[in-house]
Amino acid sequence: MSEKGRMTFRSGRFGITVNTKFHIDHTWWDSSGLDYRTYLYQQLCEECRQRFTSPVGTECVDWIDPETAEVRKVDALMECLKTTCTHHSDFIDDSLPLTAACFRVFLANQNMPLSSNELSEIFNQTTSVSPLRWPSEKILRVLNSRRGYLGLRPAV
Repeated sequence: MSEKGRMTFRSGRFGITVNTKFHIDHTWWDSSGLDYRTYLYQQLCEECRQRFTSPVGTECVDWIDPETAEVRKVDALMECLKTTCTHHSDFIDDSLPLTAACFRVFLANQNMPLSSNELSEIFNQTTSVSPLRWPSEKILRVLNSRRGYLGLRPAV
């Protein structure tokens, strides 16, 4: 039982709880036979897809930090997604499946590990997603499935 008197959900895999951190596991993408760059490209908003006609050949570009004027190499698709797409109200909305919404959160936060509780809080703050739609326990059941949707796995 948790301190609030609610049961703590434990999933099928030993020791995984709503406080376990998850992330996008790129090794899953490497072994899945799926193309990460193509899927990343599909997450771009229409504006960015018009800028980049293909996910091929856009890996690294020079980017100038607007605050520090520091020039560094960045992934063009990721940078466009981060600076443009994430600011659109429909980047995470009710039309997305739960796995796609979680994937987009990890893209937006530079793949910093988050727990099901933290993801649920993020969705509760997203005005276009109903706060009751994705409670922590549901998120955990999906993220912790043996299938490993979109490479969303526990961060070890």
